[in-house]
Amino acid sequence: MRFIFLVALFIFSGCAQVSSLNLQKHEFGILPTKIIWFQIEGLDEEHLALLRFSQNAERRTSFEESLCMGNSWAYDLYKLRPQAAESFLSQITGKKNIKNSCEDIKLKPIWAYLKGSNYQTGILEAGADKKNSLLKHESCEGSEDFYKDIYFWSMKFSKTPKLQFHYSEDIPLNTKDVLYDRACSQTGCYSTIFDNMRAINNKLNKSHQRYLFIIRDFSYAKALNKKNYKEAKSILIDLERSYAEALKMSKGSHETLILLTSANSTFVQFPEQGKPWYDFDKQGKAQPHRTKLTNLVLASGARSENFCGIYEEAHLFERILSGPKQQGLEFKFINPF
Repeated sequence: MRFIFLVALFIFSGCAQVSSLNLQKHEFGILPTKIIWFQIEGLDEEHLALLRFSQNAERRTSFEESLCMGNSWAYDLYKLRPQAAESFLSQITGKKNIKNSCEDIKLKPIWAYLKGSNYQTGILEAGADKKNSLLKHESCEGSEDFYKDIYFWSMKFSKTPKLQFHYSEDIPLNTKDVLYDRACSQTGCYSTIFDNMRAINNKLNKSHQRYLFIIRDFSYAKALNKKNYKEAKSILIDLERSYAEALKMSKGSHETLILLTSANSTFVQFPEQGKPWYDFDKQGKAQPHRTKLTNLVLASGARSENFCGIYEEAHLFERILSGPKQQGLEFKFINPF
């Protein structure tokens, strides 16, 4: 009799199964109305050890709270291991023919497709120099179409800024000019990515029902390249706080997609254990190696199921826009070849 009861319980519990992803409750096929996309140069999943094994190894980072983890192949039609700016451009255009020239702005970016479905796009850049900023082709002929109708905030010092912003004040929304962080000087920024990300996202959330917010960081990779792991860890802590802030929003709204993609993911030779690790944590000395052939992808919230697996980085574009036809966005793909 007990056996029959257990069998019946198993059958009925199977019928009442709740859909889940990564052992967490998840609704599949939801159209995201808010998309927060982190693009971080240099980041690799093993770098989370900088956070995990320096304080409390039992505490999960916000990155580990992601519902889905994937990897993207780091190559395009011309290069194996392209530069971060080229990889990120491939991700936002869905194309592999990135030439690092004015021809690149002839490619249609993701916000041009989303605009037709009433999404507003805002971009925040941190640590970007001329070679990797999304604005590097601003002077190219026809650039006005590529940058049309987007908000752009830069954590960079400008001698002659037309407009400025500060996270402690009302964030300006302007699609005509780049807004520069007033807290940034020639020696660096007093504001953090977390400060600006939270302030800008709150403004976008209040002002627009649908939006794409891209946070592009190059400062983390710069610290890695300088072998300054204390600085890299500090930046990673700030990025982790920013990601945690975004996750709060996704958990409060089932229509929010949180996405993190890396480029130039760098392998770091961490110490084995014990005293060498203790010395590393205190002194911040380790040996970085060449960039990897795959980059990290993390996702949570609406449509995060699209980002599990291994795929080409140009396919991230399609995975953001693809969904059930009755809920999907209307757009036309252009052959990337």
